[in-house]
Amino acid sequence: MFTHVAMYQGRVAADNILGRDHRASYDGIPRVVFADPEIAAVGLTAAAAAARGIAAAAAEVSVADSADRSWTYERDPRGAAGVLADRDRGVLIGAWAVAPLASEWIHYAALAIRARIPISVLLDQVAQYPTYTEAWHAALEQLSL
Repeated sequence: MFTHVAMYQGRVAADNILGRDHRASYDGIPRVVFADPEIAAVGLTAAAAAARGIAAAAAEVSVADSADRSWTYERDPRGAAGVLADRDRGVLIGAWAVAPLASEWIHYAALAIRARIPISVLLDQVAQYPTYTEAWHAALEQLSL
């Protein structure tokens, strides 16, 4: 039960009331705990993927070691970012971050999951430098598919 999901459901309902066929999709809904640092996740966990019989590959990186942006906000950078991919389909199925502004940069992974963007395309994407999105890219590079 999230405000952002209720707002989405309201848009879906309004479209249908106005005669536009719109089915709700709950793939790629981000979850965030607004703490310090923020905790954000989207998609499946490794346990949920295993329960569904999905052969998954996971990788996690230190934000301080993989993104220069952390030095912009903190003198002692902290945090981690991780990704979970479906080995057979070659797409992202989960992601998480515990870091400053994780609520903002989780959307990169949310869109990738919802649109089923291939990992190869995500790896070919250029992240703005310096941003925390570099951490997602570094985690994707660590995947063993």
